[in-house]
Amino acid sequence: MTIKVDNPVAVETEFRKRTPKSAELMERSAHSMPGGLTRGFGFHWPYPVVLDRGEGCYLWDVDGNRYIDLASNGLALIHGHAFGPIIDALAARLPQSWAWLGTSLPQIEFAEALCRRLANFERVLFTNSGTESGMLAVKLARRFTGRPLILKLRGGYHGSYSDLEAGLEGRGEIEGHTLLAEFNDLGSFEEKLEQNREQVAAVLVEPVMYTGVVMVPEPDFLSRLQALARQHGALFILDDCLMLRLAYGGSAEKWNLSPDITFLGKFLGGGTPLGATGGRAEIIGLADPRRPDVMYHGGSYNGNVLGCLAGRITLDHLTRQQIAHMDALMLKLRTALEEKAAQVHLPLTLQQTGSVMGIYFTDKPLRAGTILPNEELAQAFLLACINNGIHMGPGGMVALTTAIREAEMAEVIAAMTNAMERVAS
Repeated sequence: MTIKVDNPVAVETEFRKRTPKSAELMERSAHSMPGGLTRGFGFHWPYPVVLDRGEGCYLWDVDGNRYIDLASNGLALIHGHAFGPIIDALAARLPQSWAWLGTSLPQIEFAEALCRRLANFERVLFTNSGTESGMLAVKLARRFTGRPLILKLRGGYHGSYSDLEAGLEGRGEIEGHTLLAEFNDLGSFEEKLEQNREQVAAVLVEPVMYTGVVMVPEPDFLSRLQALARQHGALFILDDCLMLRLAYGGSAEKWNLSPDITFLGKFLGGGTPLGATGGRAEIIGLADPRRPDVMYHGGSYNGNVLGCLAGRITLDHLTRQQIAHMDALMLKLRTALEEKAAQVHLPLTLQQTGSVMGIYFTDKPLRAGTILPNEELAQAFLLACINNGIHMGPGGMVALTTAIREAEMAEVIAAMTNAMERVAS
């Protein structure tokens, strides 16, 4: 069902009227960066707003417009902007310097905290991002098993590592490197493993697909996939960069999994660039420099002092109670959007688990890696939300932070349901 937007021009005209300085700066930045950005995620037509500052759940753009942030820097923040405990800790630490060759106490303390919190973390290695953590996970899996192939989800995003970009933006499998299977389709994984016996080093998945189309796993998909990987002698790798937020012990706790390797990024560094790869001691221990056959793991800023300090504080404040509160607020938003869509006769599919959700204007089943339905309507809705003071991810992606409370959620619901009314024909 294709929906014709009644007057998309009016929504865009209002957006342009509210954001003239953003328009000017985006035009200026296009002369030094392709499209005016240095990151593909976050772009939308006619241009994204240029942001100036943030505090708690709020953002302000260069034109002075205030937004409630439902994008959280692509899920790279969990406590909102300018989180007080992190500001205080970093301010106290900065005069003592923050980069040198060797281990630091904040690094040791954060490694210990991760190994206590995540059941499958027997040992951990730090990196500078989720992309690097995914690269390291693949490198460890290939070294440990002696096998070359990685089997991943079509449409699954794991950063900008070429071997893990297979299945994105129309790309297919990479011969000798990467195989593809379908989300929630165990048979497609079994077929690839049978066709490539004793060649697959690891099955690598994100438990909830977020980039592109949000996809939630069927109840037993992940556990059965883990068992299937082990049946074929492959490691099971969990990309929990985005979904560590779903339970105190991350997705492994939520779905009762025991991955061989888990890699992390996004909000792990409390708003600073930081990643981590952890898992079974015999696998992560391949990087032990005391081994004669050590697998080298380098990186000037791996486990940097500021990131480890901010990261430990971030996890300390992400309690079971905070996670439950975010989940309850997202369920409240979901219910309100479903009721409004029915009221204004818009087809709507909401893909939601915990504190993350995808909003799609369709009544047809969705598949990972597909083109979003009713793009004109989705674009008009995005701009209408921005006009109403809601900053959300492109393609209908929203996520909550602990900085959003009941009062802010009431404001979010009012703004987003009004945006639905604006774009409904």
